[in-house]
Amino acid sequence: MTETRSITTDKELDHPVDAVWRAMTDSEWLAVWFFPNDIKPVEKHSFTIWSRPIERWDGEFQCKVLEVEDRKMLKFSWKGGHEELKAFGHYMDVVVTWTISELPGGHTHFHFVQEGIEAAPAADALYDIMVKGADSVLRSLAKRLPDLLEHDA
Repeated sequence: MTETRSITTDKELDHPVDAVWRAMTDSEWLAVWFFPNDIKPVEKHSFTIWSRPIERWDGEFQCKVLEVEDRKMLKFSWKGGHEELKAFGHYMDVVVTWTISELPGGHTHFHFVQEGIEAAPAADALYDIMVKGADSVLRSLAKRLPDLLEHDA
């Protein structure tokens, strides 16, 4: 069995659970702070995340919703890459779990876990990108959520 590693990132958001849940599960809202997508918070729903193409890879990630707990947790598989995509470790096949919980004052705790990144040296670049990316997307969520709420996109 291949050894894997995980990334865990946490962020406190100054917004209520309902707003954060919508930002996680509404395709248009999610595209503002994460990536363009066609997600639906329905178990077994297959969806695509569109990223920037790199080298010979078209930038598409194939995903599937694995588990949903309304207003609490969204878990999905996230797969993509290309055999010639050396800078990215060729392929990625991870499971992402986003868990939110209510905090005092109407705030929300966001717990972001990415599991299944190979522990092999060939995947070190992918691991580094995903560590930076997890922090970056949660900062983006915190920054963009007020605009989403104000304009109710």
